[in-house]
Amino acid sequence: MADPLATLFGALVRRRREATGLSQEEVGERTNLSRNYIGMVERGETNPTLRVLQSLAQALGTTMVSLVRELEDSLGGG
Repeated sequence: MADPLATLFGALVRRRREATGLSQEEVGERTNLSRNYIGMVERGETNPTLRVLQSLAQALGTTMVSLVRELEDSLGGG
């Protein structure tokens, strides 16, 4: 069973990716991560490291702070 926090983060990444019009493969290329790993993040099957968070933020044209802030807001903590 996936961690609820990882699931929320994955949904956020998917929303951001789709909003930018990128495929999982394109995000993978931009982050030097596999498409499969991007899918695992989006499904909440893995907890990305800070390095991966930084790479995802750059690939999605945003900042780490923005991603974490949106995650925190979705938890009701913002």
